[in-house]
Amino acid sequence: MANDNVNIGIVGLGFMAVMHIRAYRQVEGANIAAICNPSGNRLNGDFSDVFGNLDSGDPVKLDMSQVKAYQSFDELLTDDSIDVIDICAPTRTHVELTKAALAAGKHVLCEKPLARTLDDAREIADAAANAKGLFMTAMCLRFWPQWAWLKEAVASGRYGKVLGAHFQRIAEPPAWGQGAYFDGEVSGGGLFDLHVHDTDFVQHVFGKP
Repeated sequence: MANDNVNIGIVGLGFMAVMHIRAYRQVEGANIAAICNPSGNRLNGDFSDVFGNLDSGDPVKLDMSQVKAYQSFDELLTDDSIDVIDICAPTRTHVELTKAALAAGKHVLCEKPLARTLDDAREIADAAANAKGLFMTAMCLRFWPQWAWLKEAVASGRYGKVLGAHFQRIAEPPAWGQGAYFDGEVSGGGLFDLHVHDTDFVQHVFGKP
């Protein structure tokens, strides 16, 4: 890792890539070194046409003089300067992309949901367990300030033992790809794509039932 920076290559350049770029810009030492999209879309670094179900603020535009652009994922993996592969591509691609990145010796951050099926998720977990690099699923709610506060408050017992809890989270359906979003063979809809946050956080706080 040159100059103690972590060089990141982002794969898939939709709404989640925008959110990740915004987050990386707030992290000292995080360097967006490459972007990759097999379709070729947004390889110019202009994300001003991207919208989602969260307010992402002003349009994102990358200074591409400092960022490499790859249309080939395999070529990205051969770039020895890249430390972390950040997979923001559709769920159906996660198994193939994650296994390839781990096999190439990269650290991997993969957007949720991890996979569409239990078998696929286990395949990724097995690959991660045997890889040289680190692997993490991007369960962002765990790190949002209000949710992190709740986790700490429960763990510390500051207010006593939790006897019961009710969770409700309201969000708009994503504005992107409505057809694909509700196709179970492609995405899985709200249950997979959004509710996964809530089931993960409840288990993160209270453990598995």
